[in-house]
Amino acid sequence: MVTYIKANGDNSVWCPDRNPLLTGAWVHVQSNGRIEYVQTFADGRKTDNLLSLPQK
Repeated sequence: MVTYIKANGDNSVWCPDRNPLLTGAWVHVQSNGRIEYVQTFADGRKTDNLLSLPQK
Protein backbone atom coordinates (compact mmCIF):
# COMPACT_ATOMS: atom_id res chain seq x y z
CA MET A 1 0.00 0.00 0.00
CA VAL A 2 2.88 2.37 0.80
CA THR A 3 4.37 1.82 -2.65
CA TYR A 4 0.99 2.36 -4.33
CA ILE A 5 0.27 5.62 -2.48
CA LYS A 6 3.79 6.95 -3.09
CA ALA A 7 3.44 6.20 -6.81
CA ASN A 8 -0.11 7.58 -7.16
CA GLY A 9 -0.25 10.45 -4.66
CA ASP A 10 -1.90 11.21 -1.33
CA ASN A 11 -5.37 11.41 -2.87
CA SER A 12 -5.26 7.94 -4.43
CA VAL A 13 -6.67 5.85 -1.54
CA TRP A 14 -9.89 6.61 0.33
CA CYS A 15 -10.97 4.81 3.52
CA PRO A 16 -14.72 4.96 4.12
CA ASP A 17 -16.00 5.21 7.68
CA ARG A 18 -17.74 2.06 8.91
CA ASN A 19 -20.73 4.27 9.70
CA PRO A 20 -22.14 5.18 6.25
CA LEU A 21 -23.49 8.46 7.63
CA LEU A 22 -19.95 9.70 8.44
CA THR A 23 -17.29 10.92 6.02
CA GLY A 24 -14.27 8.70 5.44
CA ALA A 25 -10.63 9.77 5.18
CA TRP A 26 -7.72 9.87 2.73
CA VAL A 27 -4.87 7.44 3.38
CA HIS A 28 -1.36 8.97 3.40
CA VAL A 29 2.13 7.59 3.89
CA GLN A 30 3.88 8.50 7.15
CA SER A 31 7.34 7.68 8.46
CA ASN A 32 8.87 7.43 11.91
CA GLY A 33 12.33 7.90 10.42
CA ARG A 34 12.91 4.18 9.88
CA ILE A 35 9.60 2.65 8.81
CA GLU A 36 7.02 3.95 6.36
CA TYR A 37 3.38 3.20 7.17
CA VAL A 38 -0.11 4.31 6.16
CA GLN A 39 -2.38 6.52 8.22
CA THR A 40 -5.71 8.17 7.51
CA PHE A 41 -6.30 11.92 7.46
CA ALA A 42 -9.84 13.21 7.99
CA ASP A 43 -10.70 16.88 8.27
CA GLY A 44 -7.00 17.79 8.12
CA ARG A 45 -6.02 15.67 11.14
CA LYS A 46 -4.52 12.22 11.62
CA THR A 47 -7.10 9.59 12.51
CA ASP A 48 -7.24 5.85 13.21
CA ASN A 49 -9.95 4.88 10.69
CA LEU A 50 -7.84 1.94 9.48
CA LEU A 51 -7.64 0.45 12.97
CA SER A 52 -11.43 0.39 13.26
CA LEU A 53 -11.92 -1.64 10.04
CA PRO A 54 -12.96 -5.26 10.55
CA GLN A 55 -10.31 -7.87 9.80
CA LYS A 56 -11.23 -10.24 6.96
